[in-house]
Amino acid sequence: MINNTQFEESTEHKLKIDLSDKEVTRDKVYSILSKAIFRGDLKPGQRLVESKLAKLMKVSRTPIREAIIELVQKGLAVPSPPRGVKVAPLPTTEGLTEFYDINSVLRGLAARKAVRNITPLQIKHLQEIILQSEQSLKEGSLKEIFKLNKKFHQIIEKSCNNKELAFLLDDIYKRSRERFSEILSRKKRQKESIDEHRIILEALIKKDEELAERLMKKHIENGKEDLLQQIELQENISVKNSDSE
Repeated sequence: MINNTQFEESTEHKLKIDLSDKEVTRDKVYSILSKAIFRGDLKPGQRLVESKLAKLMKVSRTPIREAIIELVQKGLAVPSPPRGVKVAPLPTTEGLTEFYDINSVLRGLAARKAVRNITPLQIKHLQEIILQSEQSLKEGSLKEIFKLNKKFHQIIEKSCNNKELAFLLDDIYKRSRERFSEILSRKKRQKESIDEHRIILEALIKKDEELAERLMKKHIENGKEDLLQQIELQENISVKNSDSE
């Protein structure tokens, strides 16, 4: 089994970014580290060592320290006693269920309201996203599909013309573990998700509020069930690896 030190070394080359000639800010370093977490280059449970990250990026430890503090504040990292910090672990089943239950209700409501307000241009953008997603699936670019999935939902949330609802959805996403769905995503689920997007779009075009809301809730529920299965699989693998040590 790969230990934590070996694990860190295996991802070092992905974080070797020369920032010595640039004006380095906390925001720049935070952007780099958060994207590394979203991509899975920095795995759940992996330690974030200031001195090592500063050396890899060729910057002082101050912006690294400030960026790590922000990662903790936004839930992307957690304290690791006695004095360390590590990438936040995968969510618990209970925490994930709570998040998706709320997310399902809010996104279902957003889809219902979008039916009343969505514009032809927004419909066109949703159609283009579905086509792009299908192409990315053929190319095996699951990370690109993840980005397109986010755009799909953002357009619907924007078209509902409810700033408070959009704010709540954005806040829940930032504080949730949904971001780890990219790390655990599977090609089979991505294909299913694209198909679900298509029928949600059809409901929007038909101006069927009830159907759009129901389909969106089912879409979120399906995502939850798949992610729960993947987390259980990851946990079982970890247990087997621990037993084999």
